[in-house]
Formats: sequence, structure tokens, C-alpha cells
Amino acid sequence: MKISIITARSKNGVIGSNNSLPWKMPSDMRFFKQTTIGHHVLVGRKTYQSFNVQLVERPALILTTKSDYQPKYKEDQTINSLEEGIKKAKEQNETELFIIGGGEIYKQALDKNLVTNMYITELDAIIEGDTFFPNFEESEWNVVRNDSFAAGEKNDYDYSFVLYEKK
Repeated sequence: MKISIITARSKNGVIGSNNSLPWKMPSDMRFFKQTTIGHHVLVGRKTYQSFNVQLVERPALILTTKSDYQPKYKEDQTINSLEEGIKKAKEQNETELFIIGGGEIYKQALDKNLVTNMYITELDAIIEGDTFFPNFEESEWNVVRNDSFAAGEKNDYDYSFVLYEKK
């Protein structure tokens, strides 16, 4: 099973501000949906709570230390560790588990060397925020896809969809 990170980040590494996205990028949201649909997503509780809608056809494994936390939707379930989430996804015959945030969850997954792929929307902008994507050793990754696009009336910034694969 592949274990993939999917996120968008600014040039200065920002991925969030006040538990939300500090940009308007419908193309990134569409890419996120198309890439993750039909797969389990692993998400931190605070990020999960920030969702305004259910991620349809993407059962969530919610990483939390709160033993009494109840997911918003019946398809979703809580987990106590990344390893437990990976185990549950494998038990469901998942082919690719997507880690969708937040920053601390990304850091844990990278530090534990669990990640095989990273789908990163690179925004060509310096953006203010309070949550950052962790640094990673780029020499340990191959860029296997890099598609660039210009900003438009719907997307705030120039951006690239970049797929990294662990060497």
C-alpha cells in the first residue's frame, strides 16, 4: 500500500492559517478531490473539525488523543497513532492511504519514514500563516510530475502540481 501526503504550500512553507486555508485555489481543491476519491484519508482531529462538508467516498481515519471524540460522519473513525491508521487502511484493502494534514501529522509521517509519495501543490507566493509543511530532504525524493499553471480569475496564484516519489 502506498502512503501519500497531499497538501498545498506557499513558497515559505505555509499550509494553513487559523485552522483554514489562507488562499482561494479551486483548481487545487479539484485536484485534491480527484486524487483522493475512493481512498481512505488520515487526518488530525483539528483539521477534520475544520471541514465544512463530508469528504464523500473518502472514509476518514481521525488521529486524536481524545478517547471520547466522536466523528461527524458514520463512515469515519478515530485512531490513536499513524501506525493504527495504516493498519486499519490495510485491513480495508486500501491501495493508497492519503495523509491530509495538519502540519504535525505530516511531520510525524515524514520523521517516521512512512511516506512513499507526496502530492504537493506549490503556490508561487509568500503567504502569511501559522501552520507550515515540515522541511524534508529533497535529495531523498524524485520529482516524477511537475505541471505548472498560471493564476486566473478563480485561482489566486501561479501554481504547480508536483508529485514526489521516495527514492
